[in-house]
Amino acid sequence: MTYLIPLPEGERTDRLDLVDLFSSSVQRLIRRSGLASFEPETSAALLALSEQADPDFVFYDVGANIGVYSTMAAAMFRPQAVHSFEPSPTTAEILAKVVRANGEGVTVHECALSATNGEAALFLSPVSDASNSMVEGFRDTTGAVMVRTRRLDDVVAETGIPPTIIKIDVETHEPAVLTGARETLENHRPHVVVEVLYRSKQDLGAPINDAFAGLGYTYYALDTTSQWQVAERITGRKGTARDWLIAPEPLSEDFIERWRHWHERYLACDLASNPRPPISKSMRRAFERSGSREIISTAVRFFRRELIPSMVTSTKRLWTQLVRRLVQHP
Repeated sequence: MTYLIPLPEGERTDRLDLVDLFSSSVQRLIRRSGLASFEPETSAALLALSEQADPDFVFYDVGANIGVYSTMAAAMFRPQAVHSFEPSPTTAEILAKVVRANGEGVTVHECALSATNGEAALFLSPVSDASNSMVEGFRDTTGAVMVRTRRLDDVVAETGIPPTIIKIDVETHEPAVLTGARETLENHRPHVVVEVLYRSKQDLGAPINDAFAGLGYTYYALDTTSQWQVAERITGRKGTARDWLIAPEPLSEDFIERWRHWHERYLACDLASNPRPPISKSMRRAFERSGSREIISTAVRFFRRELIPSMVTSTKRLWTQLVRRLVQHP
């Protein structure tokens, strides 16, 4: 199966193949709302970092899910290497399919990065595969699977190529990932983009501050209202813009300008630019996934997005034609 979505203009390729529109929450989100709905502030930061580091950067995508960031970086730029880490067996299988479909050099690691090497439980969310977590109690779960864990420092030692850019989104397991990356942070000083949550009235930024203590990094909140001022501390945030850019040195004006450039072009990849899958296929996959309730939700979205606007446009056109005839032939 093929589903080509547009990428921001300006680099090597302008399309990315998501393969399947229905199997994961990220695929469904992008199908329904366009690439622009998928973390635009974070995406713009990673695109600007990749552009400035091109052509020899190394990208570690930790908590890669289906690999949107990994395959986008590999397709649009010329990295030396891209490593994607995803512990969920089901999601890692989709990730591998997306990587193969785009024919780019991304290495998939079916494991979780953590503070130790070994095995640990991955707790599965009943709501979204993007909410699976190595932390018990993070959300309600439907069970757990045992997955392999590795230290990022050991992966770097094994490959012999340290990362230039690291993205970490692992549903409150970020402090453990950073603990296992301490030598890399000290010796190689990559840029790090990390999710920091605020939930259940708890600011989860404290252990991430501890992980960067004494390393001389600078902290920037990633959101559209940011004035790009260095923050004194990393704090958890509510809402959808929850990521931070942790930079080994203060950001340049050129980086900020390139972030704005990529943010604008990323937002242009909206729903209107997506190819539209047949409603019959959407309905069938919705029923396979969740039965009649999902069928109803899919039908409602289709009517709101497709039929209602079309009916409104047709009605306006008919009224316009009628008024013109009345004016011309009273």
